[in-house]
Amino acid sequence: MALYPFISVFLLSLTHAAAGLQSPDLMMFAALGDSVTLPCGIPNIESCSSVNWRQLDNYSEVVKAGRLTDPNVHRLSLLKNCSLQINHLESNDAQRYSCVSGSVSSEVVLYRLNISEESTPDDQKLELQCFLSTHVGSVRPEKCDRGIHIKWSFEDNTPIDRNRFRIEKSSDCFSKLIITKKKTNHQRKWKCQLFQNDTAKAALSYTTTVKDGIEEVFAAVGESVSLSCSNTSSLTDYNSHHEGQTEAYHVIKESSLVIGKVSALHAKDYKCSESSGQQNVFRLHTLDVSAEYGPGRDNLTLSCVLTCSKECETNFSLTWSEHSQNSILMHNNNTLINRLVFPVSMTDELTCFVRREGELMASKKWHTGNSLVTPLCLALTLGLLICIAAGGLYMYMKRKHNKDAGNEELDIEMERNHVYEDVRDANEELNQQRKNQREAADTNSFYDLLQAVN
Repeated sequence: MALYPFISVFLLSLTHAAAGLQSPDLMMFAALGDSVTLPCGIPNIESCSSVNWRQLDNYSEVVKAGRLTDPNVHRLSLLKNCSLQINHLESNDAQRYSCVSGSVSSEVVLYRLNISEESTPDDQKLELQCFLSTHVGSVRPEKCDRGIHIKWSFEDNTPIDRNRFRIEKSSDCFSKLIITKKKTNHQRKWKCQLFQNDTAKAALSYTTTVKDGIEEVFAAVGESVSLSCSNTSSLTDYNSHHEGQTEAYHVIKESSLVIGKVSALHAKDYKCSESSGQQNVFRLHTLDVSAEYGPGRDNLTLSCVLTCSKECETNFSLTWSEHSQNSILMHNNNTLINRLVFPVSMTDELTCFVRREGELMASKKWHTGNSLVTPLCLALTLGLLICIAAGGLYMYMKRKHNKDAGNEELDIEMERNHVYEDVRDANEELNQQRKNQREAADTNSFYDLLQAVN
């Protein structure tokens, strides 16, 4: 009885195939750890409660009557449109699936994209292999006849130049990338992309490591950059210090060297010494753009400067986003310079790109509006600020003067009122004295008159 579900799944798949009720197989592609959705190709499904999802290669049922058969498998889920979603893809997930509803079924084949590094007899070569597989192994060449092909590129999707790299194919599902080994290939990323009918279906990146290698880092001046090391390591300046240089960087807890504001003086090698004794070297190159006026101030010359830690390699290139036909490329010691001359009247936004073997490594923008910031403009701005400050100071002093004058007038008014009160009191006292004198005089006159009568 325990074998009945598996036998029934197997017999049903054979029955559907014999009856011609299967739709053409749909091919899906994903890499380990990816999420992928397997569509159910049965049309007009009224309810997912009638849908079963089966893994045909191991004869197991993952969804029955619209419900997961193992609720503990959190990587699987049934979507509203009855599609089966698989998260965090594992090796055993790559196989044939069948969506069944009643007497109708639809098959989906899930392939896994892989990258591996293989050893070569030539110690100066690196070999990467990109191929399709299922849970039972690599896909046979005869299965790769549906417009499938593999392409190699850099991390930014720039096609790989075949001058230094060799690509070999044994089938449309298998491709080799053979790299001439260099120290600067350390910690470099390569991308394998799978296309079906010229449509990208899946992609996978691989990072190569080289013994005693050098990791190249490109950064624009004024930006920040972090050189990551392990948790148990120390980072030091590998080169001698430049005279008068201020080192604007610090080491954070993860032993990463963080340069807060990159300048051309930071273009050098940095060594990371791990507790195991292994040493990693970071080679920092900086990119900057400067501007200067030509005679008559009618033209502007932009200089895009790549400052290399050592001598700039021949596979480095500098290009402008616009008007590259007017640019001049030159080498000067450890710098690569691309100068561009154009009229001041132009108002384009220009970008300088630095590429390594065609792969974009860094860029820096320049706005033509920056040319308007001339010394005259700065002087006018400074004069305007001085006028504003002087006006503010004048208004403050005037208000203070008016306030002090008002206080002084108030004091004078109060003193004047006090004097008026004193004068008034004195007048009243004098009038009272005069009144008393008149009354006394009148009394004396009346007395004298009485004496005369007597």
